[in-house]
Amino acid sequence: MSRKGFQPGHTGRPRGTRNKLAARVIEDIFAHWTEPVAPGSDVSKGQEALRALHLEKPGEYLRLIASVLPREFLFEATVTELNDDDVDDLILKLRQRVIEARAAPPTLLASPEPSPEKVSSDDPD
Repeated sequence: MSRKGFQPGHTGRPRGTRNKLAARVIEDIFAHWTEPVAPGSDVSKGQEALRALHLEKPGEYLRLIASVLPREFLFEATVTELNDDDVDDLILKLRQRVIEARAAPPTLLASPEPSPEKVSSDDPD
């Protein structure tokens, strides 16, 4: 029996079902993330996963970090504590850093170490 759009008398999925499922999945992920790596350990599975990713795939680690950070940083708390002269100095320093960054040659943020299988050896197989 094929369904063709909305059927009279059929109410469809109960309201909030998708949100409840998504919330449950997030709870499960959080529970797994915060589990200790080993009984009695202070290191969580999430922390260990980040450490391993950083060591094995630094580029992927940076991509993950960038995807989690907010697109815009809010400096409201810091800026409200500064007086006008301090804000002016901060703006000048930031402008100078931008100018220096544009003038500098591009650099790699992270350079992965060669993996063991890529290192050549004199022992033929």
